[in-house]
Amino acid sequence: MLLALSCLNSCARVNCEPVNLPQFPHAGAKVAAEAENLSAEEFPNMWEWFARLNKLRQELEN
Repeated sequence: MLLALSCLNSCARVNCEPVNLPQFPHAGAKVAAEAENLSAEEFPNMWEWFARLNKLRQELEN
């Protein structure tokens, strides 16, 4: 019993803060039209971000 209690003391609580994601404004029709004209070769980070958002949207829908 004493051994079990000594193990429990070593399990400290960890304070986990939510990830602070940047706040983006809502895109309108003009932004959507402009984003469709961006090439993946010139803006790979933007298209990776779009893919991650799409994956998150699909996971939240299921």
